[in-house]
Amino acid sequence: FWLKWSISRCIAQHPLHTCFIPAVAAMAESNRSMADKPKKFDLRAIIENHEEEEGWVTTTVKGDQDNYKILRYDMKKLVKYSAVLTMFSKGTVFTMDTTALYNVLVMFLFALLACAITLSAHHEELTDPKGALAELETAPLEALATQITAFVPFVLALYVSLTLSRWWALRTSALGKVFDAFANISMIIACELHEKKWLELRTQIAKYGFASVQLLMQAARTNENLTMLIDGDMLTTIEVDAVASLTDLWQRPMLLWAWIMRISVSAMDHNKSPAPRTSAVMAECVQAREGMATINTYLDTQLPFAYVHLITLLVNVQNLVVSIKAGIIFATAVPGRNYFVMVQQIVTVALVCFIYQALLQISYMILDPFGDDVLDFPIKAYGAYLAATVDAMMEAQPECPVVAEDGTLHRPRAKKPKGAQGAITPGPADTAGTGETSDMNNT
Repeated sequence: FWLKWSISRCIAQHPLHTCFIPAVAAMAESNRSMADKPKKFDLRAIIENHEEEEGWVTTTVKGDQDNYKILRYDMKKLVKYSAVLTMFSKGTVFTMDTTALYNVLVMFLFALLACAITLSAHHEELTDPKGALAELETAPLEALATQITAFVPFVLALYVSLTLSRWWALRTSALGKVFDAFANISMIIACELHEKKWLELRTQIAKYGFASVQLLMQAARTNENLTMLIDGDMLTTIEVDAVASLTDLWQRPMLLWAWIMRISVSAMDHNKSPAPRTSAVMAECVQAREGMATINTYLDTQLPFAYVHLITLLVNVQNLVVSIKAGIIFATAVPGRNYFVMVQQIVTVALVCFIYQALLQISYMILDPFGDDVLDFPIKAYGAYLAATVDAMMEAQPECPVVAEDGTLHRPRAKKPKGAQGAITPGPADTAGTGETSDMNNT
């Protein structure tokens, strides 16, 4: 209160208060108007809307929920420094999830229980190195563990291979199809409808394209957020209402591509473009729809539950048999104080159980790569690359040479440098003017 009173008194007594107070009020009003001003769609902002963080081995980017995702990793460093020194880097089975470590701890508890039961059953022979405890027959249990351990790896390897194949197909045949279709249609439209009058059309296609990517991610994550499309100037309020009228989230990104096809075909008809070029645009839109349908197919059509359940059961049974065997053998080594055998059984439980549990952990982490886990797709980074590609198509036209009917190239005039006194004399091949529309179109 006293600080505010002192400042007001100083301002009132200052001889310039009559101009100072209106200036402050005008500045505050300007700041309010800038804050209320809607954000304009800008490809450069999308390009710069991701931060890469260089780690020792991995390069990560932040996702929509500020979770780090792996963008790339350095294979040379991984081999050079070994997996042991890099085990606590982001994205390894030791850091991305604790499920495998928790399951290994449970198996240690089973081993400890088996050891305790065996020792309690032979508590009178704990110090006799040649007693019944030391001579306990464990060959049948070891044979059972060997048979299961020999069988499970082949079944588990096939399951992990199928999971990795589905993950790669989601990136290339599904999400990659959508991205490729967006980049291809941007190049076709930018080259075919390059005149200044089509600028609004080209911008609208870019808006619809990135809005479809956002809606696709929302459908994959079952997380609806249409406000961000208005805030990012991708869609208008009326367009968002039309999108919101579709209750199925998977319909929404396909609606945007229907709009892209319609406005593109209409513009090319007005431009009297050849039919094959219009067909190429329609083919790219259909390809984008197929890519989105493929994502929905993979996410809603998982591997058969009975098969996955059997694989998980085999791994758990194998871990359980190995743990019980290790606990009993550990107990048989107690009377003779055979510490080497004791340590060997502890290491066996830790390594064997962790490897199998880690493979299962990886399989469910990559089953749906559209979430916010560290191994999921870094959509922000992919979007930045896509925005850079589209921006390159849009910016490539003004400086593009014009081809005359006789086959000669007419290049744009060099821009006059700032502060130059005289004009730059164009060369003999610079008679076509700038890269704007001229009467000589590509033939």
